[in-house]
Amino acid sequence: MALLALVAIIIAALGLDLPPVRLGALAGVCLAHGLALALVPARRLPRWAQVLYLLAQVGMASVAQMLAPAGLTGFVYLAVVLQAMVLFPLWLWIPFALSIYAVWSGMLLMATASFVTWLQGNLALAFPATCAMIAVILYLRQQRRSEQVQQMLLQVQQHYDQLTSSLRDVQQYTMLEERHRLTQTIVQEVQVALSRTEQHVNSALNLAQANLSRLEMMVGQTRTSASQAVDRLRGAVAALRGDDPAQQPVPVLPSMLFANDELVLNGRPATVLTWTLPSVFVVMAAGLTLMRHDFSLVLVLTLLIGSLLLLFVYVATQRTRHALLFQIGLFVQVLVILAMTTMTHTVPLLIGLLLVLWQLSLRLSLVQVLLYLIGLPTIAALLVARLDPVELSSEALMMGVVATVAVGGPLLLARSQLDRRKQTELRLSLLNAEVEQQMAEVRALAVAAERARMAREVHDELGSRLMLVSLQLQLAEELAAEDAQAALEQLQISREHLRNAWSSVRSVADAELPFAAGIGTLYMALMELVQCSHDAISLVCEGDLDDLPFAVVTTIYRTVQEGLTNARKYAPGATVSVSIVSLNAYVTVTLTNAAADTAALSFSPRHTGGGFGLVGLRERVEALGGGLEAAPSAEGGWRVRVVLPA
Repeated sequence: MALLALVAIIIAALGLDLPPVRLGALAGVCLAHGLALALVPARRLPRWAQVLYLLAQVGMASVAQMLAPAGLTGFVYLAVVLQAMVLFPLWLWIPFALSIYAVWSGMLLMATASFVTWLQGNLALAFPATCAMIAVILYLRQQRRSEQVQQMLLQVQQHYDQLTSSLRDVQQYTMLEERHRLTQTIVQEVQVALSRTEQHVNSALNLAQANLSRLEMMVGQTRTSASQAVDRLRGAVAALRGDDPAQQPVPVLPSMLFANDELVLNGRPATVLTWTLPSVFVVMAAGLTLMRHDFSLVLVLTLLIGSLLLLFVYVATQRTRHALLFQIGLFVQVLVILAMTTMTHTVPLLIGLLLVLWQLSLRLSLVQVLLYLIGLPTIAALLVARLDPVELSSEALMMGVVATVAVGGPLLLARSQLDRRKQTELRLSLLNAEVEQQMAEVRALAVAAERARMAREVHDELGSRLMLVSLQLQLAEELAAEDAQAALEQLQISREHLRNAWSSVRSVADAELPFAAGIGTLYMALMELVQCSHDAISLVCEGDLDDLPFAVVTTIYRTVQEGLTNARKYAPGATVSVSIVSLNAYVTVTLTNAAADTAALSFSPRHTGGGFGLVGLRERVEALGGGLEAAPSAEGGWRVRVVLPA
């Protein structure tokens, strides 16, 4: 806008018959001013340098105004004010703008030496200056909001990057939370069942020592309590396996963060502005018309009727959202402004077409705005040529062009910022939704993984021990009638296993094992399983098992534990062979049991009552990249074979 005004000043000065020296000085000042506008990065300067930079522009504009007084110089001052609005905070640019106005107004009064001419110059510049300043305020508002959304997008992007790099930490934290929750529910419930069973065992032992005749009855009650503990254990495993972790709804942000933002300006500010702009134009039109013409009742009535009609049509046009009605409203406003200009013979009233330009820039597309900008100046020029050909000068035309740029430019930029912000908000909402989605998925996966882990550990560790307790109590019940002393010994062994089960509950909740990696501790743990699980078991370990990863050692231990438990449960009395071979970077674990007298076969899913032992074992193996085979053997028994990468 400032560059256009400077060029227009030089063009207007060519028709003023100025001396060559004065014209050259004017051209030099305008050229220096234009170079300063084009080359100085005002936004990057410190505050004090920005103030000096704008004061230098005011000084060059004052020199140009003294060399060639012209109405276009007011737009140069206005450009400085608009720059101050962009560069300075509110508390600084308002007094700065008032100071610039004082300089321009004083220079105008000195150049014209006429109060009437000075007042006409003020009125002629008041309306376009008001429109331009409000347009820049709207642009700055949209720009700030766009920058805020960009910062929000940057923060969410950083959060997304941090989330991507710390998914393992999030998963670990969620698993610990779920582990704590499950410890407070399922593990405590199992502990209660173990406590009751142990109380029954202790009561049976105490009463049996005092009265052996009641031993059989007490052992039966104890076995019933142990069966209930096993049932609770199965229920806990089924709950862990069967319940899906609660899926939290993913909060998706709306496509726009700020509601009711179809236009650049809405709400109360839009309502105030709807009445302010036409009111400023009406005041300007009345002042210019009454100063140019003698007072008459017809003139006053013409101004009054035209002003009221323009106000009514303008407000009605702002309220409508229908495209056709909006265009009709614009057309009627153009007719009213042209009629007021024609009937009052006051050409400066054509500046009221800036009202139409304002609405065009806010509501219509760029193509439609350009079409209007082609038609409206043509109509205005033809009207001026007919009413007062003297006022159809190059300076008047350039003033119209500069005023159009001063008002339409910031509004179109504000709309561009609005469109850019909407795209950024859409990206922000999508990215935020993606972050929440990934967080929800990570939490769900972590919860599912922790529940599956606890289900496996509860089934393999506690299930194995409780099954041994149940079998020993069954044996004690069978021996109670024949050999009371042997029954007591079985009860004492059961109590030891219950105490071991007590100690294993917490290790199950904390994902611990009663041994560390290594052949020594693993072999001893396996030997303990063999000794307390079955009488006819052969255990063979071959190859280098010293440096196996802890996860592999854990899976080997759980495989043997699950196999022996099921062999004891479904093939009691049958021989079981356990083979662990480490060869060629693979570890093979094979458990085979002979056929039992019962119809059930070990590891057969149809005989486990829908248990999860084989399911959990397969999960362990596949998580390490291994494989599992479970099928009847050729000899009529059952074989489980697990192959793990070492």
